[in-house]
Amino acid sequence: MYKPVNNVDMSENYMKRLVVMAQKVGLLILIICLFIHIPVSAKNEQTLIIVIAPDLAFEDVKRILETEENKELWKEAAIGALNIKPDGPYSYLNSMVSIGSGRRAVGVQDWNSYEGNEQTEFNVTARDLEIQLTGQASSSSLSHPHFHRLVSKNDKSSYQPRVGILGDKLKEAGINRFVLGHSDTIIEKIRYGSLLVIDSEGVVEGDYKQSVKKSPASPAGKEMDEAYLLSELQDRNGLIVIEWGDLHRLYEQRPLMMDSHFNKERDRQLTRLGTFIEQLRQQDQNGHTVWLLSPMMNKEAYDQKQQLAPLLIWDKEDGGYLTSNTTNQHYLVSNLDIAPSILAHFGLNDPRELPGHSMQKMNVGEGDKQKVLDHVDELTLIYQSRASVLSAYITTLVILLIVAGVLSFFRKPQIMGQNVLKMIILSALLSPIPFLIGSKLLIHIGITAFVFFVVIFSLGCGYIISRFKRNAIAIVGGMLFVLISLDLLLGTPFMQRSYLGYDPIIGARYYGIGNEYAGIYIISGLALLSGFQSVKEKRSVMMVLALGAIQLILLGHSELGTNAGATLASGIAYFFLLFRLLQFKWTLLRTFLVGAASLLLLFSFLFVLQLTGNQTHIGAGFNRLFAGDLSYLLHTIERKVSMNWKIFRHSNWTQLFVTSYLVVMVMLIRKTLQKSHQLHALILQTGICASVALLILNDSGVVAAATSMFCVVCMHYYWLLEQKEKRGA
Repeated sequence: MYKPVNNVDMSENYMKRLVVMAQKVGLLILIICLFIHIPVSAKNEQTLIIVIAPDLAFEDVKRILETEENKELWKEAAIGALNIKPDGPYSYLNSMVSIGSGRRAVGVQDWNSYEGNEQTEFNVTARDLEIQLTGQASSSSLSHPHFHRLVSKNDKSSYQPRVGILGDKLKEAGINRFVLGHSDTIIEKIRYGSLLVIDSEGVVEGDYKQSVKKSPASPAGKEMDEAYLLSELQDRNGLIVIEWGDLHRLYEQRPLMMDSHFNKERDRQLTRLGTFIEQLRQQDQNGHTVWLLSPMMNKEAYDQKQQLAPLLIWDKEDGGYLTSNTTNQHYLVSNLDIAPSILAHFGLNDPRELPGHSMQKMNVGEGDKQKVLDHVDELTLIYQSRASVLSAYITTLVILLIVAGVLSFFRKPQIMGQNVLKMIILSALLSPIPFLIGSKLLIHIGITAFVFFVVIFSLGCGYIISRFKRNAIAIVGGMLFVLISLDLLLGTPFMQRSYLGYDPIIGARYYGIGNEYAGIYIISGLALLSGFQSVKEKRSVMMVLALGAIQLILLGHSELGTNAGATLASGIAYFFLLFRLLQFKWTLLRTFLVGAASLLLLFSFLFVLQLTGNQTHIGAGFNRLFAGDLSYLLHTIERKVSMNWKIFRHSNWTQLFVTSYLVVMVMLIRKTLQKSHQLHALILQTGICASVALLILNDSGVVAAATSMFCVVCMHYYWLLEQKEKRGA
């Protein structure tokens, strides 16, 4: 029977269904929000103000810290030493292009930045010049007429930086970019601040003219207008770059100034800079992050080889020191780290093309800056004296090779004074040890005393070991192998400060094992094996495998040696030695197959060694290759060839490289290797193989080939003297 429907019941049921449906839709929206990231603009979240201060040097920082003005401000800053090496020569322009692109880069002649309607040096406005050169003008407030030339030049350079990459990433994230200030002098316009944040289209907003005011008593008759800058910053957010050009103007006018007036004016300008940063920090209650960055030290500091620039950061955490995974050294960061650090500040990921890493703070809360200043002084001392010390050392080694080679032609031992010559050869082989273990003494005893220490230590140890006639080379090899291995396991605290190590001011390498010690280390392992002449074949094979595995791990691991070229060269050498010990029969096809399989195995092993620890340049290289970026491999090969040619033309190591290789050629022509003891001959042949592999595979292969072949030649001379001594007995 049909039952009439109650309208009230229908309304209540309908409302209940609507409520349930609304709850379900709300729950669905909540789930979507939790699991799906919706990009939003970051422009209102954080502000970063970077004060670029060209010509600021660590001597200026010392002067600041010695005064009472703004003392608390400087204590609250985190401080680090910045390697600013560009692709080309040191200059403010090259440095800014490198910092902004996150890779070593180079500027272009006539580069500058202008306000759109500003007159250029070519008697036309910037916009008109831009149209003349490119056919179009930028719509932004700033004009960069030579931007296309800058991009083109760097596309063809060694490191192929992508100019504008940082600006692109910030623009994509909706982060504002604005540039204020300039470094104009009396005779030229200098506006390089925009290079830090310019995008790949050459676009960035800014204001130059009003940022600087007339000041007849100041250098170049102008100085930064702090009041205008502070008012301009009140309503701005995102990344703001202020090119504080007052110090540059001061140092440009320095040659014409009285010393007393210069010192007084420098103190005034440094005080003004500190006061301005203090005002920046007080202006915003949330505490803007402020960086003070020097892209290029002044000419006086540069001429004195004080070529690390200061970087100070003020944020919510007071004090501390700066470091990064690029350098893996306390108090030291690289210009490659600036772009990734800016992106990290705004919560953005680094692009794959950027080799640098975000900077990190250590010892947060510590306000004493003396540790960093002392550290910079130590690095500067080593850099200042490196060329002269190495020149004398290398020349001595070359003379030793020539004298020993001439004397080796004499057949009678008594004519050669074999005991003295053998002691000197052992001393030369041992000389890398005092350079290693004595590196911490240099800053305390001075250069002259350090040289005496190296000479006395080497000759003393050489004399003692020469008493062990049977296994002298093996003892020397063992000492070198153990000490270098220990330093690698400890994080290379000694190698980092050694004249035979790598220099953080040069910046070719910051951690791991350098090419000088890499060549010595590989040959030291072979020298150690020479002490096991009486070991049976099976045990000798096991020893070669064990020693080779140890060297490969220590040379290639991401937290130890991190030297790809040395790892591959060591592997090639030990494979060669292993196959010779097994009396492997060679044919052309077998040689090709075994060689290809060995290289594949070595590359695979090297890749496995990169899977733990922080990513290094080797791991980054593997990632790019696996991503199909074959151009990276081609550019790496091109850069290695270019670097080796440059070293061959200009380095002191070329003397040792040429001399040692000429001696080896004479050895091969005279077939003296074949006359040696069987194991000795095999070790020498393996050493030659390792040296050639180092030459081919390393970016500083000339250096590694020189040190390794020198050790091979010294071992040959020593064993040759022993043979002649036995024949004369």
